[in-house]
Amino acid sequence: TETQRHRVIQRCKRLTHNLSFDDGQRESEPCFGILFVAVLRVSSYLWWIELRVLIVADDLTGAMDSAGPFAAAGVETWVVAAPMQCDPASLRSASVVSVNTDSRHLPAARAAEKIRETVLHLGAGNFQIVVKKIDSTLRGNVVAETLALLDATGRSAAVVAPAFPAQGRTVAGGVVYVNGTPLTQTGFARDALSPPPLAPLHQVFAQARAGIQARSVAAADAFEGDGTRVWIVDAAVDADLVTMVDTIRPRLGSLLLAGSAGLTQALARACFGAAGTTAGASRVEGTIVFAVGSRAAQSAEQVEALAAEPDTRVLRMPNGRWLNGNIPAARNLVLRATADDAGREGDAEQVAADMARHAIDVVRRTGAEALVATGGDTAIAILTASGNPALQVLGELMPGIPYARMRLDDSPLWLVTKAGGFGGRETFRDLAEKLRGG
Repeated sequence: TETQRHRVIQRCKRLTHNLSFDDGQRESEPCFGILFVAVLRVSSYLWWIELRVLIVADDLTGAMDSAGPFAAAGVETWVVAAPMQCDPASLRSASVVSVNTDSRHLPAARAAEKIRETVLHLGAGNFQIVVKKIDSTLRGNVVAETLALLDATGRSAAVVAPAFPAQGRTVAGGVVYVNGTPLTQTGFARDALSPPPLAPLHQVFAQARAGIQARSVAAADAFEGDGTRVWIVDAAVDADLVTMVDTIRPRLGSLLLAGSAGLTQALARACFGAAGTTAGASRVEGTIVFAVGSRAAQSAEQVEALAAEPDTRVLRMPNGRWLNGNIPAARNLVLRATADDAGREGDAEQVAADMARHAIDVVRRTGAEALVATGGDTAIAILTASGNPALQVLGELMPGIPYARMRLDDSPLWLVTKAGGFGGRETFRDLAEKLRGG
C-alpha cells in the first residue's frame, strides 16, 4: 500500500541520515559496513511488508475458517479446494493462500504423502510463514501431517497450538479440553471416521517417530534450545495464543506453526493488524439454504434451534438423497443429511456429493442468495459440483465462520462454511440474522 511504501522510504532516510564515517573518508564515500547493516535492517522490514502466508488444512471448512481472520484484516486471501488442479501463478497476488488437501479421512501414510505433494506443487519457498491447520479436537492425521509438513518445508521446529478458546477448546498439559471436559470424555473421541489420539499430544508426537523430542509448554515459553523439535502449547484464553505468537514472531520464518483458527486469529493480528477494509456480505432478502452434511451433535442442535424460527423448513435427506422433488417456500431452507430409514449410513464421499447436487439444485430453483455449508466433505463437494476450485474469502460472520463469494451459473452467491462441531445452539439462527443484516 502507499502507507507501507511511505514507511519504508522514511525508514531508509532515517537509517542513511545517521551514517558515520571514519576521519580519513570523504563524505561522498559511504561506510560500507554501516550501509550493509542499514540494508539488512530495511530488508527485514520489507520481509514483513511482502509477507505471504501458506495454510495447509486437511478439509475445506478448516481451510476456510483458518483463512477468515486474514480476510477480516483486509488481506487478499484465497482458499484452494483442489490445489493440484490450481496453477500456482494464479495465486501470486494473494498474501494468504489456504489449501485443502482433503486428507482427514485418509490413512496416515497417504495423508503425509498428499502434504508433500501439495507443498512441492505450490512451492513452500514462496511463503515466509507456513501454518498446518489442525482440528481443535485433534481429529484426522494431526501428527503424521504436521511432521510431513515440517519435513517438506525444512523448518527447524513445530509449535503446535490446537486451542481455540473462543469455541471452548483449551489445552493444558498437552491435553485438549472441550468446554472444560477432557477430550477423551467427549463425543469427539468417538468420531467414527477420524478419532483423535487419546494420550497427551506431546507424548503422541514423541512416539510417532524415533528421535523426536516433544514438550508441553506454557504460552510464554521461549520455544528454543535443548533440541526440542515439537512444542505443544498450553492455552486457556485467547490472550495465551497472542502471547505465543508475539514470543516467536522474530522466528516465524524458521518455524512451522500448527493449530486451529484460534491460532490464525492471533497470527493475523500480529502480522496484518486487527482490522481492515473487507467486503461485507450484502443484505440477503430471499431464501437462505443450509446444507448440513455434518452428523456432529452441535449441528443437530443448531438445526433444531433454527427449525423453531418462523418460515423455516427442514428437509430430511437420507444419505444425502432427496426423494421428494417439491421444494417448500421458506426463508430458511435446511437440507439435513441423515441415515436411511433402516439406520444405515452411506459412503461419506457419496453422501457429500449427493448433498451438494441437491443443494445446488435447490439454490437454483429458489433463487437463494446465500448457501451455508456445514461439514468439510459437504463444502468441498459443493465447490466441485459448482465449478469453483478456488475462491476468495472476504471475512468472518462469526469467529471461525468465514464467508466468501462464489459463482453459480455466472451469478454471484454468498457461501458460508462452518465446521460441524463449531458453534453453540443458536449459531444457525445467528448466521441467518447476520446474513439478513441483523
